[in-house]
Amino acid sequence: MDLYYVFAGNINTPSRVLERLALFREQRVRCHLAENPQLSPDLLQCLAEDQCWEVREAVTHNPATPAALLERLAADDSPDVRYSVAECLRVPESALEQLAGDENPYVAERASRTLLHLRDGAGV
Repeated sequence: MDLYYVFAGNINTPSRVLERLALFREQRVRCHLAENPQLSPDLLQCLAEDQCWEVREAVTHNPATPAALLERLAADDSPDVRYSVAECLRVPESALEQLAGDENPYVAERASRTLLHLRDGAGV
């Protein structure tokens, strides 16, 4: 499994190998894969629909994740995924505004702080 984990995070791993790793049963490998900045938008989309919330959360940490996908993850069932989106500076402000009214107070507070940071440059 450790070799799969290394391949999942390596930016030089061929795309055909990355695609196969997206189907790997070990959650730890899929999480690491989700953070690989060389993933295609299609593969990021696939991982954003993973049954495991930790994998979906890892997608939010990937700098290659499109804003539209982050916006979709802002409505995720998992508060942990929503929290991760709420602290992301690349998410559209409209999604942060939605999260600022989230039922989970930690998500709402985090989104409010991120909005403040984006709007006036205050520290996060």
